Amino acid sequence: MSEQPRPAGFQGYHQVKSAREDAELTHVGPGTPCGEYLRRYWQPVAMSDELGALPRVVRILGEDLVLFRDGSGRPGLLHRHCAHRGASLEYGIVAERGIICCYHGWHYDIDGTILRAGSEPPDSPVCRHVVQGAYPVHEHQGLLFAWLGPPEERPPFPIFDTERMPDATRKPFSLTTPCNWLQIYENTQDPIHVLHLHARSSGVQFGAASGIDQVIEYRDTPLGMMNVQTRQVDGRVWVRTVDSILPNANQTGAIREEAEAPKAFQRCAMLRWMVPVDDTATRTIGWRFFSPRLDPRGQDDPDRVGKESIDFIGQTEDERSYEERQRRPGDYEAQVSQRPIAIHALEHRASSDAGVARLRRLLRQRIRDLAAGKPVCRPDAFGLDAVPTYCQDTVFRWQGPDTPSEEDLRAAGRRIAGAVLGSGRLPPRERETQVREAAEPAFPE
Repeated sequence: MSEQPRPAGFQGYHQVKSAREDAELTHVGPGTPCGEYLRRYWQPVAMSDELGALPRVVRILGEDLVLFRDGSGRPGLLHRHCAHRGASLEYGIVAERGIICCYHGWHYDIDGTILRAGSEPPDSPVCRHVVQGAYPVHEHQGLLFAWLGPPEERPPFPIFDTERMPDATRKPFSLTTPCNWLQIYENTQDPIHVLHLHARSSGVQFGAASGIDQVIEYRDTPLGMMNVQTRQVDGRVWVRTVDSILPNANQTGAIREEAEAPKAFQRCAMLRWMVPVDDTATRTIGWRFFSPRLDPRGQDDPDRVGKESIDFIGQTEDERSYEERQRRPGDYEAQVSQRPIAIHALEHRASSDAGVARLRRLLRQRIRDLAAGKPVCRPDAFGLDAVPTYCQDTVFRWQGPDTPSEEDLRAAGRRIAGAVLGSGRLPPRERETQVREAAEPAFPE
């Protein structure tokens, strides 16, 4: 059977030169399909230590807002422009209760209600008819989360199980990237890029074991989806599952994992949200976790984690020179260079893009379900004290007579992934036991 000829080269003139972005998934302003979907979840908007004595301007989901902490310690998030005559509340006077506009003294509580309309009499009808736009804020473990959706739909604030990892400490961080949120988020379900971008193209940027070819599959979870990466590393089998918590959260395993020792159900090194600032900028904000189990060689560096900084390469523009970023590009360069908003119609996707395609389908379906009036799918703790998640690493010695084949690796990955998913409603120790049993008899005593 003859091989199909390849197309002729030098076809730049005939290539499609322009196309529209996928607005359903990428546009996030008020009233847009994706913007409305994202507004049905708590979103982190800043780190607690970003709030000082003065108000702070923040832009989230295309809205210009002012974040502040009043004299009684309560965080407030109000529309930037005063409801009276439009002066910015970034110049407001922080009061013991709420904030006072500098222009005419209109005084707002953190819920936007008027406490005093400046020089108007205390019983002015203005106080009964005017409300400054405001959003609820929940402060949790060094991060400030906001509910930007309909007030009558505000759900309880979710706590995830990996926030309660024993012997782990956490540090908040916030990184700004000048591109659309989706091209950062879908990177979490593109594990093949780890092999190329973080190992072969730029040299080893994380663990050397991440540069080993892997068998990849994808599974839906109660929270969204996960990828299942299975590798053979020096006579051991390493199964990593990375979960995406819809609409825009992600967890990933130990940054510099080398799979050098057996382990079962080792949890994540990072829980983060890719929060759209607007259509062409994103704030990745969350916690970086630290523990001896996640970092047995002491390579992690909490002192480098914070505002516009994190302790692994390729996440910001300013950490390296342009020439160095050209020689050893990282996530930042790959994501930002796709254009401010990646044009899906110009892509030529292949089988290795199955995770990205699946994530887009899931997001699109949930966006459309919301538009059709269906209930929003939110994290469920199933009666436990925290919402179960599905990111983990398991490593066990291969006991077969020969080197594991691709099918052997696939079967091992499916077995571990099944235990991770099937144990979701169990307490953490019981989940670890179930995953360990899924690796036996290969797992040592």
